[in-house]
Amino acid sequence: MCTCVCVTHGLGGNNGEGYDYTYGAKLTTSTLIARETISKSKTLLQTTSKTYTLTQAGTAKNIDYINITNLKKMRGATAEIMSGGVGSTTVTVKFTSARGSGIKSQIEIWGT
Repeated sequence: MCTCVCVTHGLGGNNGEGYDYTYGAKLTTSTLIARETISKSKTLLQTTSKTYTLTQAGTAKNIDYINITNLKKMRGATAEIMSGGVGSTTVTVKFTSARGSGIKSQIEIWGT
């Protein structure tokens, strides 16, 4: 049994920068389930959002670890797990940009 920890931290010192998120713990037995780059162009004077849902073919693995990295240097997106996640076989994540900015984040999902 593994105790799951959620850690979120900003990339910098102000609210204009993006965020990285880490959920759970990568085990020595964990294998990479998915690595995707999530991107969406900016919308003038509005926030932009995009939803990512993990779908596994065949025998689904339980998710042990999720790492979300903001790839934009400034005004990156936030990410929120809407359903599933660590301990589940599925996860849905909603990415939301800062006003007037786009989304460019990478999500890595590991499991056993």
